Amino acid sequence: MEDKVRVSIVIQSMLNDSMVEVHHQELMDEGQERLRFVKYLIHHYSNTNQEILVDFVYEQFKKFDNK
Repeated sequence: MEDKVRVSIVIQSMLNDSMVEVHHQELMDEGQERLRFVKYLIHHYSNTNQEILVDFVYEQFKKFDNK
């Protein structure tokens, strides 16, 4: 079973990864998707100390990600 992780940790991780990815053309799409996921997290979880199941929340995000 997946452990819950604080939203703030997920945001930090996604931003760190996207900083690298957006500077490489072949990884640009992945970087942009991470940034959209960060926006989703900020919008849906104003309390970034809240713990979430990252895989579950990511799947929810993917259902509504229109790029």
